[in-house]
Amino acid sequence: MSSAQPAFIGVDWGTSSFRAYLVDARGGLIEQIGSDRGILSIAPGAHEGVLAGAVAPWKDADPTLPIVMSGMIGARQGWIEAPYANCPAGVAEIAAAVVTIPTQRLGRISLAPGVSRVDAHGGPDVMRGEETQILGALAALKARAGLFVLPGTHSKWARVEDGRIMSFASYMTGEVFAALKDHTILGRLMSGAGAQGEGFAQGVGAAARLERPGDLLHAIFMTRTLGLFDRLGPDQLADYLSGLLVGAELLAGARGAASAVVIGSPSLTARYCKAGELLGLRLTPAPDNCVLLGQFALLERL
Repeated sequence: MSSAQPAFIGVDWGTSSFRAYLVDARGGLIEQIGSDRGILSIAPGAHEGVLAGAVAPWKDADPTLPIVMSGMIGARQGWIEAPYANCPAGVAEIAAAVVTIPTQRLGRISLAPGVSRVDAHGGPDVMRGEETQILGALAALKARAGLFVLPGTHSKWARVEDGRIMSFASYMTGEVFAALKDHTILGRLMSGAGAQGEGFAQGVGAAARLERPGDLLHAIFMTRTLGLFDRLGPDQLADYLSGLLVGAELLAGARGAASAVVIGSPSLTARYCKAGELLGLRLTPAPDNCVLLGQFALLERL
């Protein structure tokens, strides 16, 4: 962690978690705090109080510290809905769409807007928070282009050219996995999870063999039959399902690309890198402080 002078407070406020960071003038982490006080646990009108209580020591030490927030806190269910910046969007376009929240105790807070796009078939897609992480990854890697994957409940695949997010697509991989595992008959035979072993490899292999859109539904059902016929042990079935869904996502998101950068938690990054290795796709983990660097890049433009 940095021992430099604080320059701003960064807040990454999601659906189920809250993270705040004390950041120096180079985007380095000085100190951080976190809790499970995600936006769904906060009553309307209580956001300022929750944030003020969390960052009080930092603001008491320096009341002039600016605050930059990103994530689902800017969604319709959050503090204030921040209209999306439209693709193509780089740091200039996203900073221009930043929303300012006036507060009594914390001064003016800058809220990142998220990004939206319309796909080739006219369907809308959105991201909130991931755009800030992509800006941070570009800064950390000193890159202006590339393919970025952000795994999670709703994974994102974003293509960047000349420093701007040109297009992206969302995949409900994490949420579908959790729903199938915990709320369908598939979970009845599962006991824990393996370590990305044979079950995971078989799932990724099954994804690679998909030929038609409906084939994925058939391969999902095999999570049950592979257990019924003892082709996979109970501790491998969840990994099979994970490998199948992650593999299908990688094949769709990469669309023939040879490499991509993964921005995510260590556990998810490792899982995606393993699936990429099995499919011949080179996935490289991004630096850890992408959120902070992205928020710092926005702050510099405000």
